[in-house]
Amino acid sequence: ECEHKTITQHVSKTATMMTFFAPVALALIMIFPWTHGRNFPLPMATSPAIGKLHQASAFASSPVAKNNPHVSNEYCRVLASKPFFAGNYLDDILIADRRYKCSLLARSLVSTQLFGSGSDDSDSDKENGNGGYFYDDFCEPIGDVSQTANEFLEGLAKVQQRQQQDSSEEDELPDFDDPEESVTKNNGKSMQTNRDDENLPSTAQEELIPIPLPKLPPNDDLTGSTVRQFSLGPDLILSDYAGSLGFDKVTDWQYFSTDPDSGERTPVAPRPMDPTQPTRTRSSSGSVVRVFRGEMAGLWRSRVRSRGLDSRVWLKEYSGDEALRLARAERKGLGRLQSRWLRNYLKDSGKQELLDLLARMENGEWIEVAQRRYVDGLTDTPTKEDDEHLASLLNLMLTRKAPFTALLGEMNLNDYYDDPEIDPNEWYKSLGVKPPQPGSVWLAFDYHGLSTAAAYAVPAVIQKSKLPPKRGPFGGIIEPPPLPAFKDRARYMVQGVLKGMVNAVASAHEAGIIHRSIGRNSFILTSIGQDKREAVSPYAVSVERLRVVLSDWGFSATLEEAVQEKEFAQRARLFDMPAATSYPGNKFPTDGMKNAAMEFAMAEDLHALGFVFLAMLFTTLAEPATLSAPMPPNDDDTWQRLFSEIFEKDMTEFRDYCANEDVWSSVVDLLDNEDGAGWDLLGDLLLARERVSQKWKDGKFGDPRESEGGDSSVTARQLLSKTFFTMK
Repeated sequence: ECEHKTITQHVSKTATMMTFFAPVALALIMIFPWTHGRNFPLPMATSPAIGKLHQASAFASSPVAKNNPHVSNEYCRVLASKPFFAGNYLDDILIADRRYKCSLLARSLVSTQLFGSGSDDSDSDKENGNGGYFYDDFCEPIGDVSQTANEFLEGLAKVQQRQQQDSSEEDELPDFDDPEESVTKNNGKSMQTNRDDENLPSTAQEELIPIPLPKLPPNDDLTGSTVRQFSLGPDLILSDYAGSLGFDKVTDWQYFSTDPDSGERTPVAPRPMDPTQPTRTRSSSGSVVRVFRGEMAGLWRSRVRSRGLDSRVWLKEYSGDEALRLARAERKGLGRLQSRWLRNYLKDSGKQELLDLLARMENGEWIEVAQRRYVDGLTDTPTKEDDEHLASLLNLMLTRKAPFTALLGEMNLNDYYDDPEIDPNEWYKSLGVKPPQPGSVWLAFDYHGLSTAAAYAVPAVIQKSKLPPKRGPFGGIIEPPPLPAFKDRARYMVQGVLKGMVNAVASAHEAGIIHRSIGRNSFILTSIGQDKREAVSPYAVSVERLRVVLSDWGFSATLEEAVQEKEFAQRARLFDMPAATSYPGNKFPTDGMKNAAMEFAMAEDLHALGFVFLAMLFTTLAEPATLSAPMPPNDDDTWQRLFSEIFEKDMTEFRDYCANEDVWSSVVDLLDNEDGAGWDLLGDLLLARERVSQKWKDGKFGDPRESEGGDSSVTARQLLSKTFFTMK
């Protein structure tokens, strides 16, 4: 198999497999200059063959090779078919350990047999200033490295012809335990091969090994988070197992009656007590993602701690087909989101220092350093520059209260799987869970704690009762202080929690990302201090210390991708919205249709956010329940059934229902302030899809005056200017 994916998976496993795949990886590397405009050559002292093999192996296991789809299968087949790559020397001479380090004699002899290097004498290494060691890091170009595939193949063909002429000679294999004796025995052979130097490609003569590193689009990833890989141990350590995550698949059903004559379908309401006509069904996925708490290690930790930042991290393990799809979506979505957010902040700051930082990011400085971090770690090359970038990223995210989790990179466990001394039982002893599954993906995020909005959506009296008791100097229990006034708790809820949620959704939409799985567990309420649980305390009233973070981006997608999906088209048709699947090539014939579909996709996020608002307001701010005034059900399905089915999306009737519950009297009064500003905001959220649909039916898409309409749909950013968020 001469496929790049196969090389990536297997070339770094054993010396035997490396013998076959490393030359093929080398062939692929020589092809890359046609697909990427920039090469990063490696100066090789006197051992270009082993250097090529080593770098091919390291490069094949790097995130660059894994994420690079530009592989020429035609050249791959040509190079793989050359008998040159099935020589008699590699199988017997090349001895490599898991780091692919070979003796000087092996490098010298393989260099002589494969590439006809000038000399196999160790003195030549000293003359070149390398002492016999090849470079493991990527360097700037030295000399002319231009070369075509034809020149490369012609040079290899001439070397092959010379080898075939000498194939009848009896070659004695060297003894690796005695390098000097082996060099003496093979000196004649080396001198014979050196006469072919003039036939080699220019790259081989100048001993430059070009390894192209594709420059990723800076718009999608300024920070290198999608290509950065950490090592378990040197970069990150696991502290404890936090739990597992899953998801519920929610399906809302719509029923129709069909006219037998015309065939026209008319929506009808299902029978409420008929179990065969449910309006909403749920199916659980079970546990698909494991969550671990980790710690930074090495110099990276010291650099982060020196800035007063938290050195803890969250690590998520995705295993299984469904989980791997979530990992890909989360990595792509967060990489794009935090890049767009950083660009907007740095550009609007007006500070020259931050503008220079943005320029370096856009020039690809961060991503070029990030994508070679794992290889640098394997070769004991300092990662100081990337450590500084990570510390700067965490500092920017904290000081500006970024409304989403920061993706730091991926943890590579290849070293763990390849280490024969690792005992899998250590996972059970240290963490109490089974070891990771091969093929799983580990993503690293900044640390925010585990306090979600769902944990805060509890009446304040119940939250207070669950606090651990405090004791005095003589062991006596101290009575907890009374709860803050309702006005202070309401301000914290509205201007802190709810406004932070809208801001998080607005940031995602402005970056062209939709979340598609918004719920109470999607938002993390954290603090800018070290104690992350401070934000969900019943005594928390300081908005300045609160940070609302939107997490779990596994179902996210770009707006362009979302509107072309079949499932989205089915939901859009229920609201008479245009669907891309109805047109050839899944492309909208007009920009107005495309804009309408994209706005409807964002409205789905706002609709889900509306039910989160209901759950937060009518639980945390509710009055204490009594036997005569119990707390009504407040789960998402109950709210959806009340609003959509029972009250048929009538906000006035829905408001009257809430006002009749004694435990919600204070909340209703809060929403009634400023002529019902709170109910107006809830209507914009809960009816977001219907308003986009009406806007489409009225033909307002594409009209520059559309924003002037009274019932026009609004964006998440526009909601932040609502009166409800500005009340004192």
